[in-house]
Amino acid sequence: MQSLETEKPTIRQMDVIKSVWNKIRAQLETEKARIYEAIGSYPSPIAACDQQFNYLLEEQTRISRELVRLNEATTASLTIADSIELIDEFIRSSGYVDPEAEQTIRSYLQEGLSRP
Repeated sequence: MQSLETEKPTIRQMDVIKSVWNKIRAQLETEKARIYEAIGSYPSPIAACDQQFNYLLEEQTRISRELVRLNEATTASLTIADSIELIDEFIRSSGYVDPEAEQTIRSYLQEGLSRP
């Protein structure tokens, strides 16, 4: 039997990996909607002088970058070990995956890949 480092994912394992990426995407999309809602309901700012509004615009840019990064990660053809490492790195580096979602995602991944 091959190790996870060289093993090509089975269909079931690919489904688990895809499901994990979808859970991360859902978390990011929720944050994106929250940010867009905050921007949309924000009172008219004074151009370039409203720090909170400018912060929301920066958040909007950051969440968009996170989604681009996620899309790039999900299209990579990797071994199981590489996929797990990429998911782990993404979760650790994302400012938008809260600790509760992180724990849920990690548990789901571990349980899903440990089943025969």
